Amino acid sequence: MTRTQSWAIKGGIFGLIMAGIVTMQVSRLRSALRPQASALPEQAELQTQEAQLQLSLLKTLPNFGYRNLIADWTFLNFLQYFGSNEYRQINGYGLSANYFDVILERDPYFYLAYVYLSSSVSIFAGQAEKAVELQERGLQYLSPEFPPEGYFIWRHKGIDEILFLDDVEAASRSHQIAAEWAAQSSDPRAQEDQVSLQQTAEFLASNPDRTQAQIGAWAQVLGSVPDDKSRAEVIENIEALGYKVVPNEQGSYSIRPQASTPKE
Repeated sequence: MTRTQSWAIKGGIFGLIMAGIVTMQVSRLRSALRPQASALPEQAELQTQEAQLQLSLLKTLPNFGYRNLIADWTFLNFLQYFGSNEYRQINGYGLSANYFDVILERDPYFYLAYVYLSSSVSIFAGQAEKAVELQERGLQYLSPEFPPEGYFIWRHKGIDEILFLDDVEAASRSHQIAAEWAAQSSDPRAQEDQVSLQQTAEFLASNPDRTQAQIGAWAQVLGSVPDDKSRAEVIENIEALGYKVVPNEQGSYSIRPQASTPKE
């Protein structure tokens, strides 16, 4: 058998597998187009079962030279899963980490995946330890030069460590490495970010007030969350710490202490 024939066979097998996955997606879409409020719990459970089956298939699917394609496909499926608000309110976000397990196994250089990983797995699924584990696994393959924005992944990791794991020492170390990577990055934002990352690392290392450290971390998250749902969740967490978020005309936000209620 020639190499061309071998690749043709592999490509055919891959196409059949992907066709099966597409069929599952079409089935899910048809179900979504016929929403019935009374059947939402059953539909949510069905979607979860389909997602679990799909993830098991993607986890064991041979690459056939299509690692990036599998990662992209899995990420698109994650976005559909994450955005199914009615189902997520019933069944939660417990499968989020499974999607990123597949994505980063196939393509650890997929930067956008890390952005969604931090918000969906840590904030919504409440699995910060798993999020940090996945980030650490992917970071083993990265370097300060590639991808250029890779230093942000260290920052995401540090934020998860301070907000959800209460590990100030680890968070300071992650921000320090982020600053060192930023110094070597070709990303146009890197030189400016290096200064703030270094300052954050030093601030955390000085054992500051935890509330101030958390507000600073939430402020970083607020500036980088990729969707409105995550942004609303971040604002809610900031307000729970006694602060309010004020949008600016430039599209950014200011975080201020909430005014105390005047005594009668």
